Amino acid sequence: MVLSIKVANMLKKGVVLGLLLFAARVQAQHVDPPYKTRLAKVEEKLKIGDFREAMGEMDRITADYPNAAEVYYAKALLFGQTGNYDEALENAKTAYRYEETLMHANLLVELYKSKQNWSEVIPVLEELRDKNSNMTSIGRDLIMALSNAKKLEEAIAVYQDEVDRGHGSDTLDVVLADVYVMHDRLKDAEQLLEPWDSQSTLRHVYGTLGYLNLQKGKNKQAIGVLERGLKYSKDPVLYLDLADAYKAEGKMKMTFEVLKQAFESNRVDFVDKHRVMLNLMNPGFKDFNLDQIQVLANALVLMHPRIAESHVVKGEVLWRKGNTGEARSLFLTAVGINPKHVDAWRMLINTDLGLNEVDEAIRHSNEAIRANPGNAMLMYFSGLAFMVKEDFEKTRVMLEMALDHSEEENTYLRSIIYSGLGDLYHQLKMDAASDVAYEEAIQLDSTNSTAMNNLAYYLSIRNKDLEKAAAYAKKANEIDVNSATFQDTYAWVLFQQGYYKEAVVWMEKAIKSSSSVSPLLCEHYGDILIQLGRDKEAVKQWEKALALAKMGEVNVEKIKLKIKEKRYVE
Repeated sequence: MVLSIKVANMLKKGVVLGLLLFAARVQAQHVDPPYKTRLAKVEEKLKIGDFREAMGEMDRITADYPNAAEVYYAKALLFGQTGNYDEALENAKTAYRYEETLMHANLLVELYKSKQNWSEVIPVLEELRDKNSNMTSIGRDLIMALSNAKKLEEAIAVYQDEVDRGHGSDTLDVVLADVYVMHDRLKDAEQLLEPWDSQSTLRHVYGTLGYLNLQKGKNKQAIGVLERGLKYSKDPVLYLDLADAYKAEGKMKMTFEVLKQAFESNRVDFVDKHRVMLNLMNPGFKDFNLDQIQVLANALVLMHPRIAESHVVKGEVLWRKGNTGEARSLFLTAVGINPKHVDAWRMLINTDLGLNEVDEAIRHSNEAIRANPGNAMLMYFSGLAFMVKEDFEKTRVMLEMALDHSEEENTYLRSIIYSGLGDLYHQLKMDAASDVAYEEAIQLDSTNSTAMNNLAYYLSIRNKDLEKAAAYAKKANEIDVNSATFQDTYAWVLFQQGYYKEAVVWMEKAIKSSSSVSPLLCEHYGDILIQLGRDKEAVKQWEKALALAKMGEVNVEKIKLKIKEKRYVE
């Protein structure tokens, strides 16, 4: 379950804060609770991180003093910190039942919101509003809760009542405008906010008006209102909205410039910048080049140096640019800031392997698993590192352990673990187990083209189940259309089936797609050509394979025999 940001922030403040609030309040009333000394012991336990004993003592306090509302509140916060949100909610309800304070109500409402339990939120907010008629924020929360509960007319009625009470404001109008947008009443939202244009200093007025103009295709008007918003609100978050407007108008230079201004501001939250970076890093995004994206990533690190994810983002940009060593430095920084950042460890291990520093990859894998025990993904990458080192015994231990710990993981991860096991079992000459592992990988993820390709190739070299091999090889090429490796596999499967004319077409595709032709590719090309009666061309390809043989992959003596006898040799 994911809590709202507001709830998460409340819980991060901790139970100690809750108890201190309690102490401050009873001090103001000049009344000490009968369990004051015991609460002090709870605070001491919390300060040293002994949550279990702190919770035990609070349970004992509430057993002796069942109406101790502030202790239930503290327990709710503690349960929230430890991830038990159901218990957090029950204790928050108990605290509010015994003492209907704003503090208790606020936690209860936020926990209900996190569960999207609007039917429970609404009566609490209505009761609070009746008791605190001058607190306009309660009315605004109630309008949003009613809207989320699909009670639009009731939300509008609360808005009108707030206006009648003299609480009308740009903030209140923004709330109702958001409600109108949620219910697709865009014209009503626009009419409500237009009078505030150039009159309000509230960013949300201009952000919403900009959005509404973009929805109508009025890009220039959106740009105008957002520029006025920057002038009157001085809020740099509007640069992000302005970037959307410039992009809609096709002005990519201006789009980049305003994004840069947003990224260089310490008043724009990291979360908003990170959301933008995720979009920019999407493989389908082509509007900016990697150099431009790196400028934004540099600003992200500069403005948010203590957040691990900022270093991860910049590291990924550098990795894509081929700056593997620099990328590794960024990932090292990220795991130093947050050893629990699994993706940072994964990318760090990848860069180690990319730099052919296998021992470093193994060392970092061990560190990563110590920091994140039981993590299936890290075990998988540890297995990959051992496989590159050709320590197949340790590879098997790590990959099989990864599989054992992956039952609660997504099917993508389980699929690549099975695929890795297929590769390993092939190396160990366990052909039947290898085939089963690849089949499991494909069943879990029908887009796992690597598993399809490898199974197809290994079946073809064993001259087994060639129809199945051909189907998998064909599908792998449909998924990844420019892979020289996959094209070579399909060519070889067709060769084994005796379809030489089709095989040569795919082999020539593979050679064209390959950045550097391997000796195996040349050997296979020669094998196909000889079956088509193109003897001279076949010998030429075998000779090329022989010249490249220092790269490995091929049987030199067999190639020499092919050249000498000008025939295909099994």
